[in-house]
Amino acid sequence: MTAAKFAVVASTRDVVDTYLDAWKTKNADAIAACVHPDVHFTGPMTELRGRDAFVEGARKMFPLLQEYRVRAVLTNGNQAVCVYDFVCREPVGVSRTAELITLKDGRVASSEIFFDARPFEKLIGTQKPPSTSAEKP
Repeated sequence: MTAAKFAVVASTRDVVDTYLDAWKTKNADAIAACVHPDVHFTGPMTELRGRDAFVEGARKMFPLLQEYRVRAVLTNGNQAVCVYDFVCREPVGVSRTAELITLKDGRVASSEIFFDARPFEKLIGTQKPPSTSAEKP
């Protein structure tokens, strides 16, 4: 049997580590390479379907993200639970997060995150409301 007949299959831990490293380095292309085309994301504040929406959501988070500290990764079959500190610029600060990842075809097919959304409410409160044409500058 030739070497071409053997497919190298990455372990769940390898895929998850690559995915987490892509987040640490804010590398949207690397995140895209890790996720399944039909990825489904669920979080306390949003739900997304598809690679393009997932990667666009990541890009929107990058300016807020200062540091991504992985605290633990546990794997079982095609699933992993990751616990990390999503360190954001003020006024958010540290968001302690858990993420349940399910792989399909060697890529992240499902990501469900769990975190306290209250610190992110502070960010919404610091944004200025959009001006209207009736308002004076």
